[in-house]
Amino acid sequence: MLSSVPNQSSTWDSPRVHRELAALTIRRGQFRIIRLLQRLRSPRRLIATTLALVFFAIYIANGVFVLSARTPTDPARLQLWLSGGMVIYLLYHLVRCCWTSKVADLEMSRAEELWLGGGPVRRSSLALYHVNNIVVAAVMKTFLLAVVLACDVSHFSLLLIGVFSSLVVLEISRLVVQRGTAGLSKNSRNRLRWGVTAIAGAVALQVIARVLAGTPIGSPTWKYLISGFSAIGDVAASDTIQWLALPWISSARLAVTADMQLMTFAQLAVSLLMIPVSIAALVRVDAWSQAARHRREQERLQDRSFLANSDIRNQSTDQSFVLSDRVIRFANRFGSTVVRDALHLVARQSVSVNRYRGTIIFSFIVPTLLCLSPLATGQITEQWFYVVGGIAMCTMLLAPPALRIDFRRDLRRMQLLRSLPVRPLSMVLGQLALPLLITLAFQWITIVIAALVTQPGWFQCVLWTGMLSALAVFTFAAENALFLAYPHHERAEGIGMMIRAKLTFLGKAAVIAGSLGALVAWAVICKNIVSPSFNQIAFVTGAVLTTWMIAIASVATAAWCWRRFDLSYDIPPE
Repeated sequence: MLSSVPNQSSTWDSPRVHRELAALTIRRGQFRIIRLLQRLRSPRRLIATTLALVFFAIYIANGVFVLSARTPTDPARLQLWLSGGMVIYLLYHLVRCCWTSKVADLEMSRAEELWLGGGPVRRSSLALYHVNNIVVAAVMKTFLLAVVLACDVSHFSLLLIGVFSSLVVLEISRLVVQRGTAGLSKNSRNRLRWGVTAIAGAVALQVIARVLAGTPIGSPTWKYLISGFSAIGDVAASDTIQWLALPWISSARLAVTADMQLMTFAQLAVSLLMIPVSIAALVRVDAWSQAARHRREQERLQDRSFLANSDIRNQSTDQSFVLSDRVIRFANRFGSTVVRDALHLVARQSVSVNRYRGTIIFSFIVPTLLCLSPLATGQITEQWFYVVGGIAMCTMLLAPPALRIDFRRDLRRMQLLRSLPVRPLSMVLGQLALPLLITLAFQWITIVIAALVTQPGWFQCVLWTGMLSALAVFTFAAENALFLAYPHHERAEGIGMMIRAKLTFLGKAAVIAGSLGALVAWAVICKNIVSPSFNQIAFVTGAVLTTWMIAIASVATAAWCWRRFDLSYDIPPE
């Protein structure tokens, strides 16, 4: 914990302390820029550097030439999007904070916890220091959004100020929600959890109702998808959401200002004023959260209830170790060293999976419902392919962030993993086994339900089950190979992480598009070369074997990346 005395967290340090913290932020920013430039020139990162430069060139060219040629968006509509969208994102974050069992602090690194949290610095100064770190990320996001929205506004400078202030207030509001939920008692958290979930469910039902009302029954599924985006915009523009978006109203109006008036300067002043107001709210909420947690700790010590909680945790830990012991006994039966070592690593991972099994199950309920949602449309011939497409999208985009129980979680334990007498292939298989099993269970359950409804035939079931399973293996192997080649800390931010996220998304989109193109080409080849009686068998066999060969190659690549991982160079400083 980063505090000293909770009652002192509501007061401010002298200006000298804030100047020193600001100087520390500047020095750290300079160090990160120098480190980034060094990495860009590194031969080990030549591919990443080339892709980053190409991405920026294409992005700016797309913004200048392509986006400038499109029809400008209605300023009133854009204003409602900029304000209401912030509320919807904050609602999502509130649901996430309520349902997580992790109590998060101000999201500082271990070095900051040691040198700042243990020093004579008040909590208000630490909060302001963390906000200073947010500013850099907000500047980069503002630049990306400004390139996209430049053709929709009259004053580019006001767009920059409005978007920047909105993003900063959003990030500070996210911290306020995070610290506020951390200070709640168990009963209060449960009440808030179900209340917020009910509100989020009502918003989702509102979106669904607007989609059904705006799309004729029996329309193609892609029209439902387009209506879904429009429905989200309509919900963001509703009166209720706009009342909740009062902190962002001035910034949104400032961004879409057409004519400079006296009201424009008032909106500018309010937009900038919301930043210190939100910082003051963060400091107050953080002080209340610290005091509430401190008071509950004293109550637990007095009534000795911590002993019962300790017994519950011990029982849960014992169950986790019983599960891991079963996996170890099962592994000892194998004669293959590769499989046996991998299963021992699976036993290590099973402790985390057993502890967070409720969160994992809940994380995949929503993707399952989204993938099965095309079954509610009237186009029977299209339902199966949209379900399969939804499974592929969830496998590549949602499953890796939700199941970070592989190398991406173990960056701080790399020295321990490297010291184990385990072959690289066994290490990769052991790290990826449980995330893959969970993803495959999600895929198979969804496919079985869709197949029972649509009756696509066994050729379609075998084809897409085999290819989607290979896609899951490829996705997790590629994610971990990329992480081992260019590792980063769990809460890392900045321009490097932004470029990484954009390139990863574009890479996954390219993989999906290339796979569909190759599948169509293979279908044409089979139709022209193979006899009609063996056409389907050849098509399914070739498609499944090819995807599995690519998946196996990705696993081998991940093993090679683990073999070349250098503790002295590849682990980035915090």
